[in-house]
Amino acid sequence: MDSRVTLKVNESFLEILRSCFQKKEKVSLLVDENGVERKEGFIKSIHEDAPLISIELSDGSRIVLKNIVAVNGVFRPEYGEC
Repeated sequence: MDSRVTLKVNESFLEILRSCFQKKEKVSLLVDENGVERKEGFIKSIHEDAPLISIELSDGSRIVLKNIVAVNGVFRPEYGEC
C-alpha cells in the first residue's frame, strides 16, 4: 500500500491556498465534484465571506474548499492511502 503526504492535524487547505495566493504561485488541485478531476492555475481570489468558502482561479472557475481533495501534492487525510 502506498502513502501520500497529508494535511497535518492543525493544518488546512485554506492556509496553503492563502500562501500560494499571496506569493502568486500556481496551484495544482484535485477536486471532487461528481468525480475527481484535476485543475491548475493561479488563484484570482479567495471568497471567505460566503456560506461556503471558495477560491476563484484565473480562468474563472470557482471551487468550493470542501470539494478540494489535494493541493500541490498534499492530500486530505481520508485520501492518504491508495
